[in-house]
Amino acid sequence: MKVIPLIALPVVWAMSFNVFSADAPASADDSTAEALKDLDRTLPELTPVTFTAADEKHKVLVFIDNQCSFCSQVVKNIKSYNDAGLTMSFLTVAPPSIRDSVIEDMGRVWCSDDRQKSLQGAMAGFLPNNDTSASCSDEVVKQSALAERLGIQLTPTMIVLDNPPKVILGSAKPDAILEKISGKAL
Repeated sequence: MKVIPLIALPVVWAMSFNVFSADAPASADDSTAEALKDLDRTLPELTPVTFTAADEKHKVLVFIDNQCSFCSQVVKNIKSYNDAGLTMSFLTVAPPSIRDSVIEDMGRVWCSDDRQKSLQGAMAGFLPNNDTSASCSDEVVKQSALAERLGIQLTPTMIVLDNPPKVILGSAKPDAILEKISGKAL
């Protein structure tokens, strides 16, 4: 399997809420660029779990897995992101080493009646009581395939869906995201 890095996008590295900038190389792999262009069309088909900001300023797509503690912090603090005007949409990445368990666990989230509540519970360590189905597991597999196509190997990975998109690797507080979007130095 060929992993294609997100190389032509502005990238911000963030870990444990500490953010610093990183320059990205100038050229992009064609399939990565195509995957980014195709996000507007394919995103609704992937049925992300979305928490909409009342006063939306930016849309952020976040790739997570339920065994990621930094991902849990992002979901736990969803209200602060929404209060900052950030609509947050979540998709699953199933890393190879834990692929089957993530697909099973997150399939249960995507099969639940209240996906927002189930996602928040799953990220806090409480999976929904329902089972997954083949179609829900397939949704998670398709989401993870998009992550692979984009070269995402770290969770959480946030993509600010502006033109051009901006990538934030790791967890970042809402104010750090807004600073990066506005172009202010961090």
